[in-house]
Amino acid sequence: MGVSMKTQTKFSSEKHLKRFNLRSSNALNICFGTYVSRQKTLDNLLNDVVEPINEFAQKYVNHGNLHEKSGIAKWILINKQMPTEILEDQHNYVLQNAFNLKGDTVVDLSCTPDGRYNDVLLEIKCGAMGEKPHTLEKMRIYLAQVCIQQYVLNSLGVEINKTHLVSWSFNSTRIWEIQRNIEFEHYLMSILEEFSIALIGSGDIEKKPKKFEGEHKIKLIYGENNG
Repeated sequence: MGVSMKTQTKFSSEKHLKRFNLRSSNALNICFGTYVSRQKTLDNLLNDVVEPINEFAQKYVNHGNLHEKSGIAKWILINKQMPTEILEDQHNYVLQNAFNLKGDTVVDLSCTPDGRYNDVLLEIKCGAMGEKPHTLEKMRIYLAQVCIQQYVLNSLGVEINKTHLVSWSFNSTRIWEIQRNIEFEHYLMSILEEFSIALIGSGDIEKKPKKFEGEHKIKLIYGENNG
């Protein structure tokens, strides 16, 4: 796996820095407390605790890992193009000190997209244990993860204008195109900054942030949205 990094601030010495890494894949908990409360997520990071995955959720994770290659293959068949940074060649992108925090604590933003083709990211989802592809309502839960991925790569100088969110199943596939949304980026970055400031002990976090009032730029580009 390759790694791209960029720091937002120069430090005289990094020997004594304490680093926290906010990953896009954990966006729902960090930003909204969807599965694990925001406070518990904060406490886990502060105490270097990894929240265990229960047995029920683990089987879905295993299924997704096993069939990610099927989602990528389907995208290739449909688009007649070969993406880069897929499977064992995935790339980990890290935006260091993303919020220009001062002192001896650094908060990074990072992501590992499932693939990239020119200015398009690929994100593969294999939910429902392969029974059927997700609906629009279900796919919306991934918008924060996708938006953070787009923000990180653009901040690192990799131009990304959209993401193809592929929902693969044994029977059919849907692909949703998500355009870069600067308004949603600003909304999420303000939430992540609040969380980061709390990490360094300089503020509290809201239990649930205010709802995003803008429009999401997502549309179905392959398959039928018939449930």
